Amino acid sequence: MSFKHFAIFMSKAVTISSKGQVTLPKELREKYHLNEGETAVLLDSGEGILIKHGRTSLKGLLKGKIDSDEFEEQLRKLRKEWIL
Repeated sequence: MSFKHFAIFMSKAVTISSKGQVTLPKELREKYHLNEGETAVLLDSGEGILIKHGRTSLKGLLKGKIDSDEFEEQLRKLRKEWIL
């Protein structure tokens, strides 16, 4: 049996508030790009609760993380290099 079929899961304990709220650990929010004000979807898996992004589009996900003008210029340069 190959080990590549096993997923490594991170386990974090959280406390449920009197209002039923939990705070997602910063490490997980950063890892999965969950930001303040975003919508999340809770799925009942039958064995537990799965939290997923509520976004239906990737539009704006990289806003402020890359310079689009610089990216386009680099892309043009690469295309010129790869023209046969």
